[in-house]
Amino acid sequence: MINSINSSSASLMSQQSSQTAKLSTEQSDFIKETLAQFDAKNLTSDDAQSIQAAFKEQGIAPTKELADLMGELEFDAKSIGDAGRAEGQRPPPPQNSLESVDTDEVVSYLDELLTEYSNQLSDEDKESILASVQEKFGLSEGDSLLNVTA
Repeated sequence: MINSINSSSASLMSQQSSQTAKLSTEQSDFIKETLAQFDAKNLTSDDAQSIQAAFKEQGIAPTKELADLMGELEFDAKSIGDAGRAEGQRPPPPQNSLESVDTDEVVSYLDELLTEYSNQLSDEDKESILASVQEKFGLSEGDSLLNVTA
């Protein structure tokens, strides 16, 4: 039972994150056209900066999908990212795919799941779910799961 709830939730989250991070056909074509102008084996840091600037201008963020496409074209995304940064400059923080998730929609969906399955869960299942939530968010047994301060 818990697995069906978990798989339903995971399915919703993966659908939402893949929708927000997926490269469009135009972006994929642009990436291919841009990289075709460079020799993958002889890139300079200026080349890497040009590639990064072109991608940024088109709104193409560094994602696994971008790295995979670049790999198919025999370019190493990490090397280009490293070479395109000024010496000593730190890489940008990873993008949080959850930033674009509508948390109200997720909470509503989880509420529907809990309503649907709550009468089918044993007390042991409920305790297990609670323990998982507490562990995931670093809560101790006495901590409240809700913040009721305004």
